[in-house]
Amino acid sequence: MFCFRSHALGSLSIVKNSFSINKVYQNTKVSLRMSSASATSSSPPKWELRSAMCLERTPIILPPMTKIEQEMTEIIEKLDTARSLKSDHELRQDEDKKLLQMITDGTQEENNPDAATRQTSQDFEDACNEELQKFKPASRITAEDLSGDRKSTNRKLDKHLLFIVQEKKEDKKVWKLPESRWKDGETLRETAERALKECVKIPDTSVRVLGNAPWGVQTIKYPTSVRQKLGFEGVKVFFFKAQLLSACHTCLDTEHNWLGREELTECLEPEYLRSVKKFLIDED
Repeated sequence: MFCFRSHALGSLSIVKNSFSINKVYQNTKVSLRMSSASATSSSPPKWELRSAMCLERTPIILPPMTKIEQEMTEIIEKLDTARSLKSDHELRQDEDKKLLQMITDGTQEENNPDAATRQTSQDFEDACNEELQKFKPASRITAEDLSGDRKSTNRKLDKHLLFIVQEKKEDKKVWKLPESRWKDGETLRETAERALKECVKIPDTSVRVLGNAPWGVQTIKYPTSVRQKLGFEGVKVFFFKAQLLSACHTCLDTEHNWLGREELTECLEPEYLRSVKKFLIDED
């Protein structure tokens, strides 16, 4: 009797546990179905996409050598001199010395027509020195450097210059790279190229765009009021880089500047400048 009762109680317990597990399973299915429907109905946040072109004029002349560069250059020159063979000019000097010795010894006629019309190594050195005296090296400081003209590329010849434009943002004017909103059917690079052409008239052969992928991105999340007004969660600005190959360009009706790295802090907003500096090559 006791065994039968225990067996009955055990069976009842199994039934209760099975019912409880089934109930949990049904609740889980309902919960998953609801969360799946919720995920399907709620679309991912939309972002406004923009592209900017970082047009750069690379250095035209070499910057002055640092102290360690100067010391290394002197060491290499000494090693090259110690290991080098005689140049053509030095071999000619040796021939001239032998010819002079032969004339002195009488084994060579002094009025030999071949020797009289032959240019000696000393004549060659004198001609080179005379030509060197006529050469006047151009100044590293241009007229634009002296006048402070920031609209010209003919300044800071040993530095990188960045092309920035001034745009009206709400009730104030801000400096930034040429930038435009992405249009359907365009690649991000094409948007950046269009943004540049809207600011400056320049032949395609005078600009080299460096790659199809952006070099950097800035993400800005809009406040709630702006999100509701524009319908975007925020804006993502993708930066592309290009190099100016020649200065044959004409800026359109846009306020612009060509600035060195140290001058960017005067015009660009701090957060924007931090995003730009991430993909610029350090000059130091």
